[in-house]
Amino acid sequence: MHSVLQLLLFWALAFMTLCLALTLLNVFYSLIGNDLTLRSLRQEAVIAGIASFVEGAGVWLVALFVPAAARALFVRHSSLPLSYKLGHLEDWSRYDVALFLAFQTVIVCLGLSLFFGHFQAAIIILAVFGGLLVLIASIARSL
Repeated sequence: MHSVLQLLLFWALAFMTLCLALTLLNVFYSLIGNDLTLRSLRQEAVIAGIASFVEGAGVWLVALFVPAAARALFVRHSSLPLSYKLGHLEDWSRYDVALFLAFQTVIVCLGLSLFFGHFQAAIIILAVFGGLLVLIASIARSL
């Protein structure tokens, strides 16, 4: 596959996971009675497009040039909270950004587990994350 197509594929996958994570975070906040402050659809798409390009380019660079250095993906994963915190500087707290990062991480891990046929791992990931969300929801409702 041509390297530009790989970059576009990684960018598209990162954009889809970011949009899904943002949607699920908004649904979760609605369920616990909290309000997630979002910008207009256009501004959110621009923020997600930039953040997903940085993520996709990071994965692409590691996959293309140094496939054995999976630890280098930490840079990609640390760029997401920074870009979303800058995009929502006065709106989001660090907890919102951390929960958003957790949602995206679980979506990626769940997708990779299902893609490679590790269904038991996918169920465990889903159960553990669901339990953590129930715990977070019970703490948030008691405040």
